[in-house]
Amino acid sequence: LPLLLLAAGVSGILASIGDFIVTAILGSLYPGYSFVHRSESYLGTSDSPVALYMNTWGLVFCFLLIFFAWGLRSTIFRYGRWQTLIVALVVLYGLGEGAGSGLFPYNHVKNVLTLSGKLHSVFGALGGVAIVSIPFAGIKIFSKESFPRLHAYSKLVLIAGLILTVVFLVSDRDVISYRGLWQRIYLFNYHLYLSVLAMVMLKQKTITPVNR
Repeated sequence: LPLLLLAAGVSGILASIGDFIVTAILGSLYPGYSFVHRSESYLGTSDSPVALYMNTWGLVFCFLLIFFAWGLRSTIFRYGRWQTLIVALVVLYGLGEGAGSGLFPYNHVKNVLTLSGKLHSVFGALGGVAIVSIPFAGIKIFSKESFPRLHAYSKLVLIAGLILTVVFLVSDRDVISYRGLWQRIYLFNYHLYLSVLAMVMLKQKTITPVNR
């Protein structure tokens, strides 16, 4: 595997794992911040002492995923409509959860969202739709006959992800507690899936599309 493509695959893993490492470190540097009760977005707000680092990470996260998407397109997902879709979804996730969050912090004034906060929510929603859709495309790409384990895993991620999405959205409206914890479990489900795609890519096994 050429060095550039190898770097692209590693970038997917770094983005997936790095998000947990970076937010854990920054959260520990934010006095009073609780990763169990508060979402990652609060690390980048104007009153956060680590806002610059968190928002910079958002841009780095976006770059890593776009680079990873290029690697996917250049290797295992070169052909097919579902392959094209999943590459586009990875890019959209990077733009929504990465660049969108980094450029537009989740700011409030007297508990009311500012324009930046509203744009943050819009980009976050787009990124959320993208990441939730990725395993669905994976089910179409990894057929039960040719890739039984990846097919089953894609289904598991899809079902678990939909349930966790609902739980997180409910916690985000303070109906249930532990908003931050639910967000991280929700992200872990999908980031692990992205890491698996990266590892499949690094094995350099092209997935033959069912329908071109």
